[in-house]
Amino acid sequence: MAKSGATNFDFDLIDSFEGYVSSKDKTNVSRNVLVEGSQNVYKPITGNITVRPGLKRYGAADATIAGIKSSYEWYSSLGNVYPFRVVNVTSAGADAKLQVMSTIADGTTPVWYDLMTGLTLTRFVFNPWYSDTEKKDRILFVKGDSNMHHWSGGLTKVAAQAAGGSTLVLSDSTSTWLLQSFSNTSGEKTFTINGSSTVYTYTGGESTNTLTGISPALPAITADTIVLQAVFTEADTPAAGYNNDFIKTIGNQVHVGSYTSRLIYISSSTDFTDYTVPSPRVAGSPELLTLDNSAKGISVRQGSAHITAGLSDWYIISYTDITVGSTLTQQTVVDKQETAALSAALAHEFIDTVGDDIVYLSQDQQLRLYGIFRNITQAKFPSLSQAIKTELEGVNFTGGAVRSIGDRVYITAPMEGKAYFHESRETVDQAGNVIAERFWHPPQIWNISRVALINGVEYGHSNANPQIYQMWNTGQWHDDSPTDDAVPFDCTMAMAYRQHDRRQGLLEFDKVYVEGYLLQGSSLSLRINKDYLDQNPQENVLNDLTTPADLFPANNPEVIGGSLIGDVSIGGVTTPQGFFPKFRVISSSQLGSVFEYQLVVYSNTADSAWEILAIGTNATQASESAVEIVK
Repeated sequence: MAKSGATNFDFDLIDSFEGYVSSKDKTNVSRNVLVEGSQNVYKPITGNITVRPGLKRYGAADATIAGIKSSYEWYSSLGNVYPFRVVNVTSAGADAKLQVMSTIADGTTPVWYDLMTGLTLTRFVFNPWYSDTEKKDRILFVKGDSNMHHWSGGLTKVAAQAAGGSTLVLSDSTSTWLLQSFSNTSGEKTFTINGSSTVYTYTGGESTNTLTGISPALPAITADTIVLQAVFTEADTPAAGYNNDFIKTIGNQVHVGSYTSRLIYISSSTDFTDYTVPSPRVAGSPELLTLDNSAKGISVRQGSAHITAGLSDWYIISYTDITVGSTLTQQTVVDKQETAALSAALAHEFIDTVGDDIVYLSQDQQLRLYGIFRNITQAKFPSLSQAIKTELEGVNFTGGAVRSIGDRVYITAPMEGKAYFHESRETVDQAGNVIAERFWHPPQIWNISRVALINGVEYGHSNANPQIYQMWNTGQWHDDSPTDDAVPFDCTMAMAYRQHDRRQGLLEFDKVYVEGYLLQGSSLSLRINKDYLDQNPQENVLNDLTTPADLFPANNPEVIGGSLIGDVSIGGVTTPQGFFPKFRVISSSQLGSVFEYQLVVYSNTADSAWEILAIGTNATQASESAVEIVK
């Protein structure tokens, strides 16, 4: 017999959560997993389930309907950080531009400066290359045509002067133009003012604080005007008619690939424009590879180039030095890996590295890890995405990318407005054994095309506006918008259906227990789905301004808009736990007897911050039998 509803406070609680699973039957999966329908929540280091922080805009508002198409962060050898982005000027996609971000103007405010304008191709791929002659690196980039572009990193402030001059003086008179990354290479002595379309040339003065021989005549210059080295273009490099779709610098040799060619060009280690293969070849010489299928991307593992092509191909490139007669020669070894169908990468931007392993989205849209694992001496390509396999198969990843940062691997799907991320957490137990936990978080509605890491902070490039948003540790629970409005986002924690091991029998319960942490005044609701795909679920308010939950401590001062709300870092992210008061709610249920049920916790208003520690019901065997299913 079921216990009386008035006295049965014996709750079967879930207080340990595994992660997110969408490829398995939500009525036949572990009780402590989140299932499809969950979004904008995640599992922090606390092990609970919490709302994500709100996206916080970095920089000035810009409501232009034009999203970010490509991005990259260059950490130069001189210690500078240059974030790049390629953005459409209009929603029509015409006249796109490449920009670089800097806070040089006032030391705090990020400003995007034009490097290239009037672009029709927006799928850029970047990689640095080191010049031993200049004793510094430069950034190289390609965009799907036969040209290779490069930029020295020159970006500085200059002193005021009258119009008509042919010299230009640094604001910092103790520095030199070379120290500000401006080029002294013949043919590359060009600059722009504030990223304008006018390109100026100079003839000398790079080793001093004053450029000389500037042409055409300069306009009037105000103090601390920004001057940028111009982008230089190497036409038909490495070859005319070859579309440079992606590059990768390995051993200071630039590897160039094309989605429409089987050829891979490899440059000299001392000249990124030299692709002429000598005879005999020696270490650092150019090389030309011919694959069995058109290339898809290039990565590096254990110091060697790993090239993916076609639907299934992976190649490991290595070199062997031999002596032919009295001549030292380097032979190139191309080792084609045996892989399953559709194991090649989807595209170059969907490849990254985790430690010394390669992580990538494959042709069948599964996240795979390429490496050597315990008790396996041969490289394998296991899938990391079995838990959400069918969900990923249906996602449109056009314009997206894979980005690995710390323990997380992000996959962006800008056409869907979603981002997925997988996390690996490794700990050491008392016996010294490494314990690994790998899981997926629910999809996040971030509307970003790329994930960026700038000075240790994770940002997302908007897929709709020329905006960049801080993703974690923002201390806010709404998304910023280009118009400065606070944008709410729906947060849903959908648990798996439960039968309490009585799949063929009926259950009854009249109470649901929910415990966690929340910001006073937050909107927090509970949905109880009676049986599978319930069309009339019960909706209960757990907390709002008119029906608040019991808080512990009850006199906690934190409310929406309170002065003490700020960043709280737990495991590198901001969560309500440890900062907001704890709440405990026993919510009533009037569903009667059921075969199975689902508990869904959610909020859909701005500034709703909550974290769930435990949830469960007082379900027992129903007094009546399930005679309705007897035939």
